[in-house]
Formats: sequence, C-alpha cells, structure tokens
Amino acid sequence: MLAACGSGSEGSDGNRQDDAGPPQSGGSATIVQTSEPRRLDPALMSNDLGTNALVGNSLYGQLLRMDAKGKVQYGLAKSLTTSDGGTTWKLKLRDGLKFSDGTPLDAAAVKFNWARLADPKVGSQSAPYAGLVTDMTPSGQDLDFKLSLPVNHFEAAIAQSLNWIASPRALRGSAQSFDAEPVGAGPFVLGSWTRSGPMVLKRNPAYYDSSRPYLDELVLTANSDSVQRAATVKSGGADAGFVNQHTQAEKEGMNVASPKLGGGLFMAFNARTAPFDDVRARQAVAQAVDREAVLRTLTPGGAAEAPATLYADGSPYNGDNTLPEYDKAAAQKLFDELAAEGEPVRFTITSYPTTEGKRTVEAIQSQLNQYENVQVEVEVLDFSAAVGKTVQKTFQLITSGLYPGVQPGLALYLGLHSKSPGNLSGVEDRALDAALLKGLAATGEAEQTEAFQEVGRLFGELTPGMIYTRYELGLGWKDQLHGVELYGNAGIRTDTLWVSK
Repeated sequence: MLAACGSGSEGSDGNRQDDAGPPQSGGSATIVQTSEPRRLDPALMSNDLGTNALVGNSLYGQLLRMDAKGKVQYGLAKSLTTSDGGTTWKLKLRDGLKFSDGTPLDAAAVKFNWARLADPKVGSQSAPYAGLVTDMTPSGQDLDFKLSLPVNHFEAAIAQSLNWIASPRALRGSAQSFDAEPVGAGPFVLGSWTRSGPMVLKRNPAYYDSSRPYLDELVLTANSDSVQRAATVKSGGADAGFVNQHTQAEKEGMNVASPKLGGGLFMAFNARTAPFDDVRARQAVAQAVDREAVLRTLTPGGAAEAPATLYADGSPYNGDNTLPEYDKAAAQKLFDELAAEGEPVRFTITSYPTTEGKRTVEAIQSQLNQYENVQVEVEVLDFSAAVGKTVQKTFQLITSGLYPGVQPGLALYLGLHSKSPGNLSGVEDRALDAALLKGLAATGEAEQTEAFQEVGRLFGELTPGMIYTRYELGLGWKDQLHGVELYGNAGIRTDTLWVSK
C-alpha cells in the first residue's frame, strides 16, 4: 500500500513488559502527537502513528489486532475465519457490545461502516480495502462477507483500515454533531476538544473489557516539529510523544518503540506521464540520488543508512534482491542517453509542508541539479493540495510511503498492481501483476516467499519509486508511563497504558 502498512517494532519493544509490577488504575497521561485530526469520523482518519492512531484507537478500539509475528489478537471481535482460502469469510463479534450512546454494536453496524468506507463520496483513504468487500450479510453478531478476489490474510486489512466502527445512528447525523460527540465503543470517550489545543479523553465505563482502560484520562496535544515534541517529553510537559530521532531520544532517557514495516518513505514516480513513463528516467533518478546524504541533512550526527531492500531487514522475502544503489556514472549515462533522443529529464518534486518533507526534497533537488541533462523544480503544497495531487495522479514525483509489513500480500497488491486504484506510480507489468496475485492468495510459506521475492526483484527492475528511509516515527516515553503496545500497521493501543503513582 502507498502511504501506510506492517508490524513489529524497532528500538525498544513496543509490547515489552517492564519491571513496574501489575498495572495501576487511575490517573492521567499526556501524549504529544504530530497533528490533530480535522474530523473525528473514523472514515476520515488513518490508523498510523503519524496521523490519527491515538485518537481512533481511543474512541473506537479495535475489532482485531496483529502482533509482530502476524498472529491475530481479538478485541471487539472474537473470531475471523475463511472457508475457502480467502474469498468467503465470517467475522464474529463479542456478545453484548454497546456503543457509548447505548446502541448495539452488531454485525449490521460493521456492514454500515465498511460500506461507507467504500463509498467514493465519503473520500476515505480506506476505500481500496473496503472496496474488496462484497456480499455482506449480517445476522446478530455474525457478519458473512465475500471478497472480490482471494486474500489469504485479510486480517491485515481489517487491522489496518477497517478496524474502527462508529455508531450508525451518530454517523447519520451532521458532521458537526459527530465531531462534538463522536460515538464509538473504544476505551475512551471525548471529554473536550479545543481546536489547536488539547483533546481530553475520558475513560469509557461501558468498554467491553471492564478492567480497562487503566487511565481515567488521556490528554492529547499536537506539535508538528519533531525536535519540540521530544523536548516537551524531556522537560516533563508530556509523558510521551512521537519522535523521529530514536537514538537521540534514547540518549535523553526515553524508551522508544516504532513499527518495523519494511519499505519506507517513498518518492513515487508517475509512470503515466513524461519523463517517468520511460523506465530509464526512473532508474536514472534512483541511481543519481545519494540517499544517505539526504538522510544526513535530516538527522545531522544521527544514523544515515538508506534501506537496501524492499522488505524489512532480515526478512526471507528479500532473498538476494536489493534496491537500486547510488551510482553517479550509471545515472549520468542514462540522463545523456535520454537527452540524445530528445527527451532530457525535467520534472517537479511535490512535497507536503512538513519541515522534514521540505528538507528532503530540497536535498534531492540539490543533488540532481548537479548532473547534466536533468532539471528539477520543487513545489511545497499544503496538505489538502498535496493530497489532491496524489489522488488525481497529477504529480511527477511525490513523497508517499510503501510499507509491506509482516503480511505484505494485500499492501503490495493495492500499492503496485496495475488495476489497483492505490497504484500511485501507475507502473503496469504483467509479470509483476502475476507475482502480486500469487502472493495475495498463497497459503503456504514457501509459495508466499517465492512470490514476494519475485515482487522484490521486479520492484528493483521497474523502479516505481525510490525508498529513501524506513518508517522513522516512533513513540518515545518516560519511565512513569507503562503498557505501550504497538500493533499492526503502526497502530497503537491506549487501553493498556498506565502511569506509576
């Protein structure tokens, strides 16, 4: 998938048990996140640390989760099974579930939410996942559904993008009324929210697990500057915050956990239009950029090792395949070859307005403009405009993300298959399509490994984009906070958090 997917953690283990003893109930914790949501509608949020994972998991909880090894853990749901290898499924919910407004959380509510996610008028980033679901039949707490193609590990899709279920009655009301009083079945309910200020979440007494959440209150603030977020935690202004420079945060006495997703931040080439409709232009740029030099501009004095593989380090899915390496001579040869044919490489890089994003594209521009027969411009757009270019596929080179995760089949299919609406680059290749479908439906580990290794080989050959760094955002927390647990595709539980008294 482009822009967000995976499991596990780097740095400290996000699921680790410390020596603080059994969880203590009560108290309040403050976490500083990167930004606040524009809306509290679960269809308009994403389950990612960098965006809305804290808010969504607090208000809506999880149907299910995936641990670092890909094993399913159940929350509001109690089972998910397939009868035919990935096309026909049954989701069973726990009995007696209630939304915070007292209405039942049943299979009909799940159907309503999933159908809404797939509706183009809603504009959800989860639409590619929800669009695979067909023929939903609810009966009490059981939802029978089919997929438009076999997906052997559909639990990964649910954990990532179909996990948050809100009250249908509340969603049928106005957007303003829902934002004022969002209705879910998560561990917390909204106490108060001052736009551009703190969001105060209060313990939900009707949560399905009566022993949790442990906290009485969770306060969320926002700061887009990673250095300031870390400084806030260090100074005691927050119990935890999202950090980019893990090594520095650990030196300053924080515990750090971050997802181990493979892939990473991704400069996506638009192969639908010049100059990147020619694979040689894509290969030239990928070889021309010293990715480690780019990283050094982002984290002076920090680690600067660019990813060498599509999948997470050590994954058997990598095989002998590697990403294109920095090679100035090879890049210049390709630039010259294209110019000799009358097609010099000229393009614009589009960036989101974050400090790190601007510095990244400017560093890439500076390197590329040192070559002959290539000319690069940069445009920095606000979030809505950048998202618009992404959705409309009107960019030439844009910042995004590709995260295979622990069960990479669906993420890779949605991000790379020629018929997928989530295929940001627009690369079309029959061999790649075949390998993606094989990996999606594979039931045995050997078959999966063979398919995903072939995807990795073709990714390097076709160069739909340039992965320049792994997912770097993590949660840094001080010793008084406990119960940090990441799950799935950069999601985070909040019902397990507690503070020492």
